[in-house]
Amino acid sequence: SSGINAEWPLRPGECTVKHDLIGSEQGVKVSSVLNRKELNTIVLYDEEGEQVGKFKWNMKGIYLDGCIACRTPWRLRRAKAAEGATEWEFTLTDGIVRIKIDGEVLYESRLRAECAGVYRRATRFAFYNMACENTFTLIEEMEPGSSVTADCAGACPLDQ
Repeated sequence: SSGINAEWPLRPGECTVKHDLIGSEQGVKVSSVLNRKELNTIVLYDEEGEQVGKFKWNMKGIYLDGCIACRTPWRLRRAKAAEGATEWEFTLTDGIVRIKIDGEVLYESRLRAECAGVYRRATRFAFYNMACENTFTLIEEMEPGSSVTADCAGACPLDQ
C-alpha cells in the first residue's frame, strides 16, 4: 500500500507537514496523474494530530468530508495534462476551497459557516494512498514531520 496510513502509526506530527492552510496564500502543490478512477487525497489534521477530514478529488468528483461533494467542473477536467502528471494546487485560504492549475483557479467553493469552523482547525496535512510517482512541493513556510520523505508523495514508511 502506498501513501501514509490515515491512522497514527507514529507520534502525531511525524508523518504530517505543518502548514497554515487557512491563513496562507500558498497551498499544497502536488504533481500527479489525474484520471476518473484514482482519488488524489489530502488528509487534514489539527495540531493534536486528530483527523479533521479528507479532501479528495479526481476527474469525476471533488469531495471534502462533510462539506463538499460535486462533479469536477469541465474546465478543470480540460486543464489536466494530455499525458503524464499534472501539477495542481489545493488551497483552503480563508475557508475557500480552491484547486488551481498553472496558477489559475479552476474550482472554488466557499465553505458554509459550520464547515469553515471545522476546517479552520486544520494545521497539518498528509497524503493518503497516492502513488509513489506523485510528488508534492515543500515551500519555506511548511514544516515537514521528521518521517516525511521527499519521494512517495511524502509518505512515511509503514514498516517502522
